[in-house]
Amino acid sequence: MHIPVCWKEENMLKNVLMKVVAFMRIMTVLWIATHFALTILYVLPLNPLKIVWQPFLDATIGTYFPQNWNLFAPDPISADFALVVRPLSSSELKVAEAKGLPSNGWYDLTSPLWTKNQNNRFSAYERLSRPATKAILSYLDQPGQQPVQLMVEVASAFCKDIGRRNASYVALVIFQRQSKPWAERATSKQPVVTTNFIGVYPIDKSVENIHLYQI
Repeated sequence: MHIPVCWKEENMLKNVLMKVVAFMRIMTVLWIATHFALTILYVLPLNPLKIVWQPFLDATIGTYFPQNWNLFAPDPISADFALVVRPLSSSELKVAEAKGLPSNGWYDLTSPLWTKNQNNRFSAYERLSRPATKAILSYLDQPGQQPVQLMVEVASAFCKDIGRRNASYVALVIFQRQSKPWAERATSKQPVVTTNFIGVYPIDKSVENIHLYQI
């Protein structure tokens, strides 16, 4: 039986197209699998494999598909922070300059908000504590005037809330308590507490009452 030449050419063309489609499908699956594998490796915590592949990851995922989040929280906060303040009147400041800051009358402005937020994740306490938290972390990472000014504003609003109208200055201290290492979790060893004295600053009289703090 004689098969027309045009049928032969049509079948050959179909075979070629089927092979091309199959090849494209395989390449697409391989590309997707490679892309997701590289993405997962890119956002994983630092590990030996990631160190080896880091230049390639930066040239591919880091260049064309950058991520601004980390998988499995690889850099969790390893310490508890607290912004502690001491309102000072003009006369108290003079005494403090001569004898040092008093040991009483200090207020923790951040820990109560974080505790409230942990008890109710759907509350607004996390957002309310965000300015102080941002200022603390920024100052500890790179001390500067901007985070200090933000802490002064938070402390000034606190003084207005509790009715300390006679306070003209505020002393700022950051308490930093390191978390227990995993190996010491069952021991009675106390965590390391670091005190960072920021300084004494004039209260910002222009801040508004935030009606958040009560004594």
